[in-house]
Amino acid sequence: MRPRSLRAIMAIYVTAVIIALILLRTVNYRITHDALEHEVDLRIASEATEIVDAGRGSDERAMAAWIATELGEHDSADLYLLLVDKAGRKLAGNLSLRTLPAIGYSDLGPEANVGGVDHGRALTRRLPGGGTLVVVADNDEVDSFDAMLSRVQLFGTAITALILIGGAVGITLAIRGRMRAMQRTVDAVIAGDLHSRIPLDGTRSEFDRQAAAFNRMLDRIDELMVNIKHAAKDVAHELKSPLARLRSRIAALERHSQGDPLEPEIAELREQTDQMLELFASLMRLWEIEGGHRRDRFASIDIAALASDVGEALQIVAEEAERPLTIADSAPLRVRGDLHLLRQLLVNLIENAIRHTPPGTRIALRVERRAHSVALVVADDGPGIPAAEHAVVVRKFGRLESAIEAPGQGLGLTLVDAIARLHHGRLTLEDAGPGLRAVVELPLHP
Repeated sequence: MRPRSLRAIMAIYVTAVIIALILLRTVNYRITHDALEHEVDLRIASEATEIVDAGRGSDERAMAAWIATELGEHDSADLYLLLVDKAGRKLAGNLSLRTLPAIGYSDLGPEANVGGVDHGRALTRRLPGGGTLVVVADNDEVDSFDAMLSRVQLFGTAITALILIGGAVGITLAIRGRMRAMQRTVDAVIAGDLHSRIPLDGTRSEFDRQAAAFNRMLDRIDELMVNIKHAAKDVAHELKSPLARLRSRIAALERHSQGDPLEPEIAELREQTDQMLELFASLMRLWEIEGGHRRDRFASIDIAALASDVGEALQIVAEEAERPLTIADSAPLRVRGDLHLLRQLLVNLIENAIRHTPPGTRIALRVERRAHSVALVVADDGPGIPAAEHAVVVRKFGRLESAIEAPGQGLGLTLVDAIARLHHGRLTLEDAGPGLRAVVELPLHP
């Protein structure tokens, strides 16, 4: 499993470094500890060699005399000696052991009953004459140093880990801040503000160069979009004037063709021309909305009152179309937006429900308050739309096969979606079981 977030990557990095640090500190402690033990072993081995050399290897009495002299003159009290003959009788030394340690090096603890020694290191040698020599070094000071070394290693590991974690948190926050600035710009561009750019700090760092490259890409996209929109608007304007003149000529012909056999066909031509003019008007309105310029007109609006006004105005239209419209009461709820566009949004939602449902369908309009948003809900109990087709009907000129012959340009829900995004909201189509529920969520304004 690959880490999929900055936090996960930094957590894995910090964990790996801390584990490596603990292993390194453990190895360092072990090496130092073994070095101390080795020095102690060398010391007691040297002491044992001096004693054996004093007796030329087999003269136990000479060894005993040397031990007595050594214990009397020894500057340190951390060495303990014991010499016994082959019968186990003590010949010399300041040790009294019930049981001799094993031949070679060994560790002694409190169970050895060596006075003043909680932990010692022993070397036991078998002498040529059958006797045994035991040299014990008091390791209490070594143990104290060993414990101090362990604490220093642990404290150093903890401090290093804290520094590492702090650095990782700082790096994460710095990267996250840059990423959030980029995300805010992306969100603004998606919402229609094509002029939004990532702020630069002028440091020419990798982040700054990346932001500058991203901004240049947005500049190029903005330039291309402006060119496309200008071309589309120019085409629309160039076509709108001839269409308007054509419509006037057709209307004049219609007035003078009363009673003429061609009157129905002329009337149909006039209606088709009206639909084309309405299409161009809708496209111009959509381009204006997607450009984001209408945000300059935003003000605080009581969306509940606006929904009630629009619903009451369209109730007569819905009744005449045999699709009764009910309006749920709602407390005042305010959003920030463009009054005319929000009115258009509500009209489109209700007209869409009237136009694409069979007679007898009941339509409901309500305004709901949610945690941090206001939801405009238009629901009907008609045939509904399959979930797989929801994205189709929101797309420009998107229509279901069953609605190909229905009046309109296929831009009703497209305009609703564009207006919602302009207001930092979103349009969601849901299954009403039966029917369709169109929900527009807008940020709640204090």
